[in-house]
Amino acid sequence: MIRYKANMVGITVICTNESYTSQTSALDGEKPCWNNGNKSRKKQGLSPANRRIHRGMFRSNKGLLVNADINGAMQIVRKVFPNVSFANGIVDAVLHPAKWSPLI
Repeated sequence: MIRYKANMVGITVICTNESYTSQTSALDGEKPCWNNGNKSRKKQGLSPANRRIHRGMFRSNKGLLVNADINGAMQIVRKVFPNVSFANGIVDAVLHPAKWSPLI
């Protein structure tokens, strides 16, 4: 239904496999593939097998914290469009989160 509705207004829908996108670090430029996945990294002795600190928080190899969903979304984009550069402000927006709460 999503593909049908999107095509009606001229939007192209691309379906992709999201494997290894939440296990790899977008901030470190890791490719979302098995070689960078948790089990492979543990066998290679690179870093902790699971870099998720707790639900919703991911630590990069450089020690930077990022929302796990943002990290996974960036890796999905990188997997679908491998030639897209994140140097145009996308990573910068993730690294400087702002908490906002309305005054009641």
